[in-house]
Amino acid sequence: MTIHSDLLNSALAFGRCIEYQDNETIHTRGDLLTGLSIVYSGQVKVGNYGLDGRYQLTAILGEGETFGEFTLFANLPRTHNAEAVNQTRVIQMNLIQYNAFIKAFPQAEKILLVGLAHKLHQTLERLDDIQRLPTHVRLAKILFNLSQQQQSLTVKLRQNQCAQLLGVTTLSAHKALKKIQQLQLIKTAYGVIHIENLDLLQAWLHQHSSILSVGPE
Repeated sequence: MTIHSDLLNSALAFGRCIEYQDNETIHTRGDLLTGLSIVYSGQVKVGNYGLDGRYQLTAILGEGETFGEFTLFANLPRTHNAEAVNQTRVIQMNLIQYNAFIKAFPQAEKILLVGLAHKLHQTLERLDDIQRLPTHVRLAKILFNLSQQQQSLTVKLRQNQCAQLLGVTTLSAHKALKKIQQLQLIKTAYGVIHIENLDLLQAWLHQHSSILSVGPE
């Protein structure tokens, strides 16, 4: 669940809006600086680097999406690196600023709590998917979820980002994309993946997930 544009603009008065350039680090794993971050414009990629330097992409956040809640509510360290994708602006709020924002706009607290619930739900689903599903089904499910989040049949996602989200090689991601494309569920173009029919993709996922869906029907 994202913060809508009117509330997003109101948040500007309570925090600092910082501009980041492409691939610029916003924070790193292990940072203890507490605060809520809200993507005002652009995108933020969230992931981690292994000891071998390999990058594992966890999520790509867009306008109105938040991160850093665990640091704010539980004083926990950052679990992931966050980096800007192209030119990106992020509203940064410390605890005092956040409390003032919630006092002025109490509806924002529910949005954040619902957003946290969605993140936890998606994490548990992804863990289960890794254990049970073949790569191309996992990728199809990721594309379906991203399409719903972005409210578009055209998902902005490159092939190497597919590999990072899946935790596989680029070649494996290419093969998975090809399988889904051969089923006529998607079409690929430079930097984007177009879903032919969202209802058809959802029905196919229901048949191939080997477990009853708990998502919205």
